[in-house]
Amino acid sequence: MQINAGIDSDNLAKVVEKVSIPKQSRAYSFCVKADALRFSKMYRESVQAYLQAIILDRTETKAYLGLALSYKYLKEYKKAINTLLKLIKIDDSNDNYFFELGICYLSSGEPAKAIEYLIKAILINRENLEAQIQLAIAHELVDEADLSLMIYNKLIETNPEFLKAYYNKAAMLMGMGDFIEASKTFFQLIKRNPDYYKAYLGIAMSFDKLGKYKDAIRYYKKFLELKQFSEDAIFAKSRINELRAKYFSKENSFTLV
Repeated sequence: MQINAGIDSDNLAKVVEKVSIPKQSRAYSFCVKADALRFSKMYRESVQAYLQAIILDRTETKAYLGLALSYKYLKEYKKAINTLLKLIKIDDSNDNYFFELGICYLSSGEPAKAIEYLIKAILINRENLEAQIQLAIAHELVDEADLSLMIYNKLIETNPEFLKAYYNKAAMLMGMGDFIEASKTFFQLIKRNPDYYKAYLGIAMSFDKLGKYKDAIRYYKKFLELKQFSEDAIFAKSRINELRAKYFSKENSFTLV
């Protein structure tokens, strides 16, 4: 049995014709234009279009966010921060707004303020892994290395495929002079992804600092196999030559056991 919904097929077209799609506001149109300019890296031009959108509609969140991002790319961090503070007064439920605010505070050299807003971003969305990474960086910048390590370890435990956590943790350990733990973390990283070329360079540099020069040369070479054309490649090649000349020349062939 066919159920009659009360509209026959002949009249369906007439019903659809009566449905009007609301026209987009002028503010929205300026946002679309501004977004296109920003995506084309025409940040200064995009700023003007976003400002036009905000003049037309003071509650257009898309315009405030786009404006803040353009200011960020222009490295005008104070303006970006002020714009984002206005944005969260309109909508304080979006973790990305707080995340971007934290990034801008970090970029402007205010890691303590960054911590405040990155925590708020994470409280809204605990799946925001990038916010957690940036929070660890901020803690490191205010000399709270233990908190940074705690965050990295928790990220690795709960999100073992999030490779950036391994890399950042290892890089921080290198900065602390703990090259043994740094190399262990880099090895964990390449176990997850053997093509993560930066990890090989990190291992090589760690072994280099530990005086394990044969191993250092080995991993410099592994790095070069994956990334032979880069500024780091120039360093790796130079360091291999230096180590060979100093420790593995014929005159010094028995320097190392």
